[in-house]
Amino acid sequence: MSWSLYLNRTKTNTEPYDEEKDEDIIPFTKDEIIKTLYEISEIMDIRIEDAESDFAHVYGEKWSIEICFWEQLLYSEKDMTYCTIELQVRGNTEPKEFLSLLSEKLSARLFDTSAGVFWTGDGSGFSDWKSLCDRIAKELSNENG
Repeated sequence: MSWSLYLNRTKTNTEPYDEEKDEDIIPFTKDEIIKTLYEISEIMDIRIEDAESDFAHVYGEKWSIEICFWEQLLYSEKDMTYCTIELQVRGNTEPKEFLSLLSEKLSARLFDTSAGVFWTGDGSGFSDWKSLCDRIAKELSNENG
């Protein structure tokens, strides 16, 4: 299970989620995302793996993020640009510093699919997601115990 965030960017970054007009979307390139990950690695202690694949991985001390370059999210096949990049977060700690740096450096926003709002770092859906995971793990442990 993972906590999912969608990284997206528009000319104003003010539109409600899923109400962006195509002409306002500023698409991402995979190279731009990977370059930004390496810039962040110079600021904070993270490890990057599989950067050349469609599923790059970033590891922090108590979290990991799979960065998914889904084919169905291509904005332009010709330019290989993406309208949205999905981040699948796993771990015991919300990677607030990383997420803040990523969105800041890319001039983008993160949509928290658990909470149904744009991520701000305060009151995100991470704690609800983590509680659900903990409850499932406990129930499974009790069944197998």
